[in-house]
Amino acid sequence: MRRVKLIIQMLVAFLIATFAYTLFYEPHQDTVRAAVQQQLSKTAVPSGAAPALATSSREVKIPEGRLRITMLDVGQGDAILLEDGQRKVMIDVGDNKKDKLGYGGRTALKMALGRAGVRENVDKINTVIISHHHGDHLGNVKWLAGKYKVSNIYDNAMPNPSNAISNWLNTELRAGHYHNRVLKAGDRVELGKGYYLEVLAPGDFLSKQDLQRFNNTSIVMKLHYGQFTMLFTGDAEAPVEDYLQQKYGSALKADVLKVGHHGSKTSSIYKFISKVRPKYALISCGDKQIYNHPHKNVVGSLEHLGAKVLTTYEHGNITVTTDGKSFKVETER
Repeated sequence: MRRVKLIIQMLVAFLIATFAYTLFYEPHQDTVRAAVQQQLSKTAVPSGAAPALATSSREVKIPEGRLRITMLDVGQGDAILLEDGQRKVMIDVGDNKKDKLGYGGRTALKMALGRAGVRENVDKINTVIISHHHGDHLGNVKWLAGKYKVSNIYDNAMPNPSNAISNWLNTELRAGHYHNRVLKAGDRVELGKGYYLEVLAPGDFLSKQDLQRFNNTSIVMKLHYGQFTMLFTGDAEAPVEDYLQQKYGSALKADVLKVGHHGSKTSSIYKFISKVRPKYALISCGDKQIYNHPHKNVVGSLEHLGAKVLTTYEHGNITVTTDGKSFKVETER
């Protein structure tokens, strides 16, 4: 009898708890979630401090006075989107071919752009900058130019004869079918008030031997948006990095580094990254078993210098948002 009474009491307690949840919490759970999400989104900090990491639930519209930089998850390749609410700029566009594990290619770029709020055949990407003429950086340029109404395509004018897309692009640009600038060290690409790209490489410091490796022809740029800075390195390797660290020294310092050559051990020499000293180091790469990117020594060096290392393979699209004074970093997963 006592056992039956206990069971009845437990059942009554359960019914009361269920009723209370339904009455008081369930109708308001969206409000609670919204409040929690709003609190999580308050992660912006001054550029001099280490910002917190948040999970993204990003809006498509960019508030005035903000710059959003998205390293797109395109597998083994580079594709980076810059948006300031007035224009969209891309630095590299990923590969048009999938990797040996079946990821990447045009589909990956289209999907990553879609998740970033950029719609095919609707939105315009004003300018594309091709860091160098390797397939995993320019492979989708022909398709992208048609689908996203591209007007300007800038490059280094060093085509790769063994790549069909490179040959197509070189023919188009030299024929004047797109507005083109050949970027080299000392140039400056103005994008808005207090918003520009400072070109650091390639330059005449490259020897003929250096130029035999297309990676070393990469356009290296430092982004300035107010007080916020980010360094884009393409696939530049040790010879370029060594020259840059000797020439610019601590002026290379940047809040965020786009790590060179997908985190390969051919790049990210310690002298260079110790001058950059980023708070965040972002790496665009595919599955590690393909090329062993990023290399453990590169990751170790960056972390030793205090950088938070994030890869697209692990985290999906990686987004940096800044108002020119502070910034935050968000990931898809």
